[in-house]
Amino acid sequence: MSFIALTHRTVIELKGIDVIAFLQGQATNDMARLTPGSCLYTAFLNPQGKFMNDAFILMLSADYLWLDVETDYAIPLLKRLTLYKLRSKIMLQLRIDIGVYACFEQPAVVSEMIQVADPRSTEMGWRIYTTIPQTADTPIALYDEKRISLLIPDGTRDIPYERGFIMEYGFDRLGAIDFQKGCYVGQELTARMHYRKLGKRQLVCVAFDGNPPESNTDITQDGVSVGTIRSTCGHLALAHIRSEAIGQTLMAGGQLIRIQ
Repeated sequence: MSFIALTHRTVIELKGIDVIAFLQGQATNDMARLTPGSCLYTAFLNPQGKFMNDAFILMLSADYLWLDVETDYAIPLLKRLTLYKLRSKIMLQLRIDIGVYACFEQPAVVSEMIQVADPRSTEMGWRIYTTIPQTADTPIALYDEKRISLLIPDGTRDIPYERGFIMEYGFDRLGAIDFQKGCYVGQELTARMHYRKLGKRQLVCVAFDGNPPESNTDITQDGVSVGTIRSTCGHLALAHIRSEAIGQTLMAGGQLIRIQ
């Protein structure tokens, strides 16, 4: 079985009788959908409704959860959750001993591994969690190529920290937002963008004849910036583009863009 090491992800552990109620007021998805052994994809926003973290939430038991989050932003999220928990009966800690892996085929059941289907798309396979290091014999480039072709952003590689709006990056399409649940941090603007169709940009997959330009390169139409290149792999890239520019002649880094 071929494993892909997701070294840019780490785990925050939450324990306590109030974990579900607490996260219900913090995350964009509905915690009531969690059952033991299941996994939800969600996001954490700041009070202005802008992106801070994406997360896979695993329920190990009714009062025991793991958050699979970006390594670089795990400590800021841990500090924020600790600040917001007030009198909630929960304990939080960073679990740097847990490795995060991906696998396109369901691995064999092994007692020291926790495996869950990737909730964003069946084509993304499985996510694996273990304290025992695994041989990662599949390059992460294959993982990136797959998710880019499926229009799946990867945290701050694609969404500017505390600047991006998740409705412009397809989080509703990925099942990461519940528009019927109660209040959570950043809900008002997210709901308004959804119901009033206020998003001006969207995420698209683009291809180049040569190697893509670097991330954050401007995309231009007749010399005017209309978007930005995000993460890249091979000849593909994710691009955040003004909706009205799609279908027009677009350039980035001196190359013609082809929208897939």
